[in-house]
Amino acid sequence: MEMCTGQGMPSCPTPTPKIASKPTSDGIENVYFRNAAPYTAELLYVDKDGQEVSHGFLSSGLRRGLPTLHGDVWRARAVRPGHSGDHRLLLEHRIGAIELKDCDCPQPDFVNCNKPPFTGPRVGVIDDPVYFENHASRPIDLYWWNGTCEELISWNDVGGVQPMMRKQVLSTQGHSFRIRSASDGRMLMMHTLNDLVIRGCEEEAEREREAELYALQQEVWTLEGERDSLRESLTAELSRLVAELQATSTNATANTTQPVHDAYSVTDAGAAFEHVKPSKAGPARSLLGTLFSKV
Repeated sequence: MEMCTGQGMPSCPTPTPKIASKPTSDGIENVYFRNAAPYTAELLYVDKDGQEVSHGFLSSGLRRGLPTLHGDVWRARAVRPGHSGDHRLLLEHRIGAIELKDCDCPQPDFVNCNKPPFTGPRVGVIDDPVYFENHASRPIDLYWWNGTCEELISWNDVGGVQPMMRKQVLSTQGHSFRIRSASDGRMLMMHTLNDLVIRGCEEEAEREREAELYALQQEVWTLEGERDSLRESLTAELSRLVAELQATSTNATANTTQPVHDAYSVTDAGAAFEHVKPSKAGPARSLLGTLFSKV
């Protein structure tokens, strides 16, 4: 989801073994550190030999920008004298191009800004060079999204930016970009130029607890949905059974109110005679009745 929303999820890392800077001259950009930890952090450059070189301290709540090259590795460590978390690694990041991938993203409606291509110059803003590298398996179009509409900025790449090709853009921190398939316009990814945020590990633990609570809440929602579905099924089944019982009761009542037809029985001789109940008609009628077996 991160690549679909453009919002990163930085966390406290473990040091990468034998990591070292491998600077190249094909990518120069600015990196911005913002300290969101409740304590001071030390900014460190990891040189070609893997040694950490201090670039000063950054107090809590402050932000600092530094020029850097692609391939450079930066770290930030906690400054907490006398605390068990002193010198704890808070951030590790290698500078490089933004890899554009084909992600399974929601598909927001495309709203074209309908503006002519911007050719510059950019006046009154700080240029933050950013490099996009197409790792999708198809040509892509790159759009700047201003929050309401999208403006094509790869207009000079006929047919889109081809796979494994790079696109350099002069932008500004906070800008968001949407990457779409050049053939059908499907959104593949979204990226926002953000600061490298330094977070305290206590915040990391809190985010983990929040994620666990959210997962539990999702399970509760699922179970509640199953409960409601089961309740509806049971209600429908009970209604059907009640209807059948009512129909059966009605039929039984109707049968008991039907007129009683004359009954017949068969004598030993095989002749069928109407069965007549004994009555006050006299001995003859009573005698006649004894000739028949009761039904």
